[in-house]
Amino acid sequence: MADLNETGLSATVLGLGIMGEAIARNLEQDGVLFASWNRTLKDNAPKFCNSIEDAISRANVIFILVSDGAAVSNIIDLIEPFLTQDQIVVQCATVKPEENIAFEKRVKACGSYFVEALIGGSKVAAVERKIPLYLGGNADVVNKLEPLLTKISGKRIHVGQVGAASVAKLAMNLNLAMQLEALCESYAYAISNGLSDDQYFDVLRSNTGWNYLCEYKEPKLRARDYEPQFSVKNMLKDVRLALATDKTDKGMTLLKKTESIYQAGDDSGLGNEDMIALYKMINNK
Repeated sequence: MADLNETGLSATVLGLGIMGEAIARNLEQDGVLFASWNRTLKDNAPKFCNSIEDAISRANVIFILVSDGAAVSNIIDLIEPFLTQDQIVVQCATVKPEENIAFEKRVKACGSYFVEALIGGSKVAAVERKIPLYLGGNADVVNKLEPLLTKISGKRIHVGQVGAASVAKLAMNLNLAMQLEALCESYAYAISNGLSDDQYFDVLRSNTGWNYLCEYKEPKLRARDYEPQFSVKNMLKDVRLALATDKTDKGMTLLKKTESIYQAGDDSGLGNEDMIALYKMINNK
């Protein structure tokens, strides 16, 4: 394995959506980005490369930041012929745990290494290098990545072997999905009954229900700002992944109801908007 240090470190980012582009720009600022690549042309992206073969040719670390398991599988299809023993594939998309286990087998068959690095937080945290990363994989390989991961994240938690971090990420997201709908309903109830924004949030800040999600979404609710930090359709995908991999004895009743709410939002044309766009299904004001 190549020694990942400040003199020999290089990274390529495959997938330039909201998170991928933010991470690529931070890596470029730190002088460790070799290339970025996207299926569709993004020539304004940092060190954009049209050829995926060229994009990974001299990178120690290859980040995959795409939307779902099918997209990850397709990326691995494209890079498998060119992977070398000096490279680590860091898979950041939220997928089923068993999918990442299968992806690891494919990458290891090429002589390369595989780590899952699931991202907590959204666009602002990524831009500010504050995202937590839930890591799954061999501890020695994870440790080798530390000098690079510190450049893009505020905290890194090694959960266990590949698959464990995916479980942790889905557990966190199903919690957030339900909390977000609760926040929207609570806020809509208060506003529709005559409270002002200031009155509602002043009370909420003194309540045990106040948390970082409330703090993060307060300005967006006040401004009716639906630009996506984490979209309705992406959260719907993760809710469905959690339901599909549920091993509880009696199932998750609230999460099933939450899925139907996010599905209604997507059906209503809110899929590409921020999760707080669910507020529009409750209150028009």
